Amino acid sequence: MKNSEDWEGAAKKQQNKIEAWRLSYLSVEELLCLQLLGYSPKQLYEDMESERYSLKETASMSIRELDKAKRILDRQTKAGVITIPYHEEAYPHHFRNLCQDAPPLVHVLGNKDLLNREDNVAIIGARAADKDGLDVAYGLAKQMGEQGHIVISGLALGCDTAAHQGCLDAGGQTIALVASGLDITHPRVNKSLQDEIIAKGGAILSEYPFGVKANPTKLVARCRMQVVLTQSVIVAQCPIISGTMYAVRFAQEYNGVPFGWENKVYSVRYDTQNELNSGNKFLLDYNLALPIRPGQEVTLDNDNRLVIYPYY
Repeated sequence: MKNSEDWEGAAKKQQNKIEAWRLSYLSVEELLCLQLLGYSPKQLYEDMESERYSLKETASMSIRELDKAKRILDRQTKAGVITIPYHEEAYPHHFRNLCQDAPPLVHVLGNKDLLNREDNVAIIGARAADKDGLDVAYGLAKQMGEQGHIVISGLALGCDTAAHQGCLDAGGQTIALVASGLDITHPRVNKSLQDEIIAKGGAILSEYPFGVKANPTKLVARCRMQVVLTQSVIVAQCPIISGTMYAVRFAQEYNGVPFGWENKVYSVRYDTQNELNSGNKFLLDYNLALPIRPGQEVTLDNDNRLVIYPYY
């Protein structure tokens, strides 16, 4: 009997410890409040373990920002947006590979279950793409969509738009990573595309709450989230100086044993070289990417890695 009582007491003590640990996490409202106060993801993660209760106190004392956070979250909920904090099971587990650069909150419109799918490919490229670049992005995404895989891109004009549309036209689902609050479509001309993505079972994802507008800094930061969701990043077409190159750099930075993640970058090889595809040539010339030819067939293997069929 004593052994049983000891076991029950130990079990209860452990349960209380777990419950206290859970309660010590910052709530969604507190996390958003701290972000409104100017805390960066890195600052929050650095203080999370040692100063968690201090952070909770800071949030509780910041009445104006806490009220604003609650109003924003209420608006988002009414609009169908789901906000997921870093400590919840539904949080995209790939983002944990970003370590201290992981967003403490992610805001999702549409199918949140896609965020933890493994069978996905990022297809990205420049806004000012020519017909060749748009055709490649569309064609590769269509193949992925036909096979039931997820296409990830950034809802920008050019290659991103072509990739999303190619996947949708094949009956597939696609995820758009954006650099603004989900009450804003950037660019505005892609509002109908955003609506189609959601209507066809896809998702729009942001680390920013309602009211935040996109800017160059946020667009660059968005790139890290695009590439960490997948093991395969395809550069459809881009100049050597372009936002797409930031995504390639992030794919290289958040990669390997320290991050528990391995990805590969692929670049389309064009027969005719010009300024619009100079970035593709650079990546291939310096062995920073593996080649894909326009029109080449691709698929994913059982480990969700890109397989490229021979080019004839």
